[in-house]
Amino acid sequence: MRYELLYEISKPIIQAVGVDNVLRSLVESTARGTESKGCSILKLSPDGERLVHLVSYGLSDEYLGKGDILVDDTVREMLSGKPMNIIDVASDPRMQYRKLAEKEGIASLLSIPIRSMKGEILGLMRLYTSTRTKYAQGEIDFLISIADLGGIVLEKAEAYDDMARDVKDARTEIQNLEEERKKFLQFLSMVAHDLKAPIAAVESYLNVILRGNPGPLTDKQGRWLTRSVSRLDAMLELIGDLLDISRLETGQMAPEMELISFDKVLEGCSETASGLAEPKGINIEIVKESTFSQIYGSASRLSQVINNLVSNAVRYTPEGGAITIVGKLESNSIIVSVEDNGSGISEGVMPRIFEDFFRGDTETEGTGLGLSICKRVVELHGGKIWAQSPVPETGEGTRFTFSLPLDHDRKMS
Repeated sequence: MRYELLYEISKPIIQAVGVDNVLRSLVESTARGTESKGCSILKLSPDGERLVHLVSYGLSDEYLGKGDILVDDTVREMLSGKPMNIIDVASDPRMQYRKLAEKEGIASLLSIPIRSMKGEILGLMRLYTSTRTKYAQGEIDFLISIADLGGIVLEKAEAYDDMARDVKDARTEIQNLEEERKKFLQFLSMVAHDLKAPIAAVESYLNVILRGNPGPLTDKQGRWLTRSVSRLDAMLELIGDLLDISRLETGQMAPEMELISFDKVLEGCSETASGLAEPKGINIEIVKESTFSQIYGSASRLSQVINNLVSNAVRYTPEGGAITIVGKLESNSIIVSVEDNGSGISEGVMPRIFEDFFRGDTETEGTGLGLSICKRVVELHGGKIWAQSPVPETGEGTRFTFSLPLDHDRKMS
């Protein structure tokens, strides 16, 4: 009960002024309140072999500089939980550094174990007097309570140190992981770049053969070559997406950033969107509710985001369906949404749709990188992207929305 009460009393004080200040105030108040020469708190070293001065009041630098106190039989007895009152420092053989203590003007010494809330011994609180002093049991009991308070503060300090050490280790680990990730992305970019040229060349040769330039093909040969070209197209798409991710992750988008017209970005996406939707007879509607001022961004990357979202919508919208692209100003942001009336996204899949290589439907073509690229691009513009499925107003389909702040900092992080 005593520990809990002391903890509740000390907690707001510790939080308000800090551990070191509380300990310093504790030793000063104790020394002044008992009219002693000085007071100190010594902490037991991790190996349990010595006591180290943490804070003190009323003691000279020369005395404090005498060195650590070794844990001998006498100190070990104190650390077992028993207060010890050395009445005559000058003649008591249990006293370490007797001559220095005499020079300091210390006549008597009271050592009280400092316990944690769990009862573990953390160190000692020592009270130094200029005259020989024998403490009454009531005085010792009161000082034990003060030492207990010091134990709570020390325990708090150790917990803070552990947390600070863990945070530092975590930051170092994160930094190492970031460095490793950067190196991996650079390697990935190099490999993808080296693969792109020969694959594109092979695809080009196969298309020449498919056109019949070297000579006629059988139906079977034509089907095989068409499948091969389709596979190579998929590989080139994957390579392109991998190159995009490595460029975005390693800050290579920065040179692309400039003042651009978002009106022109939307206009440019109109033709691409129609080209994606027409083969399935899907109707594309672009609704521009505002006229947009210039923003700082990459026109090609923002077009890529809209085109990726439209391409995604086309995949999951049946023939004869509809896709609507809406652009508007809201507060200090541009809001763009791409909405379809397709099959929608299941509740179980929704949390993972922006993950790299995630495909909710394994039967649908794609690299699983389109949405993760969209997320990266939007966030590099200082914006956010999210999805709703089904669309709240219609109860069907999916709506992807992203926001772009008009006042995004021109300095890329």
